[in-house]
Amino acid sequence: MADTVRFAFGENWQSYADTLDPGKIDEAVASLREFFPDDRIKGARFLDIGCGSGLFSLAAIKLGAREVVAVDYDPNSVAAATSVLERHAPAGAWQCMRDDVLSMTPERHGDFDIVYSWGVLHHTGDMYRAIASASKFVKPGGQFLIALYGKTRFCGFWHWEKRWYSRFKPWFPVLAKCIYKPLVLLRLLLGGQNPKRYIETYRTRRGMNWHHDVEDWLGGYPYESITPEDATSFVSARGFECRRSVTESRIGVFGTGCDEYLFQRNLATADTTADA
Repeated sequence: MADTVRFAFGENWQSYADTLDPGKIDEAVASLREFFPDDRIKGARFLDIGCGSGLFSLAAIKLGAREVVAVDYDPNSVAAATSVLERHAPAGAWQCMRDDVLSMTPERHGDFDIVYSWGVLHHTGDMYRAIASASKFVKPGGQFLIALYGKTRFCGFWHWEKRWYSRFKPWFPVLAKCIYKPLVLLRLLLGGQNPKRYIETYRTRRGMNWHHDVEDWLGGYPYESITPEDATSFVSARGFECRRSVTESRIGVFGTGCDEYLFQRNLATADTTADA
């Protein structure tokens, strides 16, 4: 029987969207520019899979994308992204819709110069099939930027915690945050960092907000993770070359961070590999 438990990602993104300001938008633009320098996004057709608040669709528009297509499975995320783009982006530069990467096809959406999916595909309930599906939208010579949870020895625990967080509301989320947040701040303090400053400057991490990221982390279910070796080999087998990766070895006690991968689709090869 399929697991029907799912975290309300869109509610969290709607709350985050209410905090959006020019400084966070600038941080998101800088984050995209780090992976796509030299006007790589300018003039590109850009697909944002799992658009969340719409912040990075907006960042792509600000970097000169000629067309941005933003999709998300959660209708509240679609509402949040639509609101953000209506406020901050010119009409005609974007479209935002509800869709599921597991059932999307290039026949309906076309192909793209850049496909972007940060911290999303491991929440679909079928990560490998989601990666394979997303990769099919990248045109020959195009680029594929994904971020996926790295595998740690505590992934089993976090799978259990996230399922409980999403299933047993409201008491378990309240309990989990009352335990988790003080422990993280204590760890920072013991490590010589100022917890207050850490929270205040958290926006430098892609324009994010610490409290919303904690909510997303503790509740993010479905949940899967992957090693850098498996991620690279799986995408490479579909006709891609890894151009850059930012990975980290973690124990996972306080969470599983995202590893980032930038792939480029080979010009001479097509994806003939069956879906996982």
